[in-house]
Amino acid sequence: MVSKIQESDVGVWKNTVTGVGLGRKLFTYEEGGSLYSTSAKYGTFKQLGEGYNTRLLLADGTDEGLLYAIEESGTLYQIDPTSGEWEQIGEDGAWGDVVAADAADGTVYYVDDEGSLFAMPVDGGDATELGEGYDTAALFFWQGYVYVLENDGSLYKVDAESGEWELFGAEGAYDDTLAATIHQGVFYAVEEDGSLGATTLEDGSYEELTGADLSDIRHLFSASGNLFGIDNAGTLQRIAL
Repeated sequence: MVSKIQESDVGVWKNTVTGVGLGRKLFTYEEGGSLYSTSAKYGTFKQLGEGYNTRLLLADGTDEGLLYAIEESGTLYQIDPTSGEWEQIGEDGAWGDVVAADAADGTVYYVDDEGSLFAMPVDGGDATELGEGYDTAALFFWQGYVYVLENDGSLYKVDAESGEWELFGAEGAYDDTLAATIHQGVFYAVEEDGSLGATTLEDGSYEELTGADLSDIRHLFSASGNLFGIDNAGTLQRIAL
């Protein structure tokens, strides 16, 4: 039975544009240009930077690692999650055509506005094209595979080395998805009817979880062994499974 546990005052997170979980912290970019680090356990936070205009925030790792920010300008930055130090990677505007991305093991996986899926090492290596013909809403990396959620609600599992793909679940199964993330090997998707879809990535088994109405959740994160969501009112909720 799913339940929601309020973890912040109402409206504190209302300016969140994008965010990710990394280790025991939530990292969020807020309107106005600031990046924040928040303890998933204690709720304490600190500002890691300001003056940015971030479109996509990526975490390279689950327990520890680096952050990457793709700006509205298309410029890519690497961020130290402890010190908040930002370092530009590559040329200005080089990532302007990216529509969805995730990172793992020093590589950014992304789909561009022409529908091609690429793997790009951030150390300056060449990009490898893994496929084409995608129309992507969101993208997630997990244990050697890229999971591509399309705008029509279909989810694809793509081998991160070969580019071989398969439809994961029924075509259009996630067409009512409001927010999604991978948490402990399960793809969780908040649906318009307020339910939570749970697809185990190891075997593709699906379960619809009910209980608390989650239809107001717009951001979903995995951090510190828990699933978190930010609702329309800007309140942080821990989603107990």
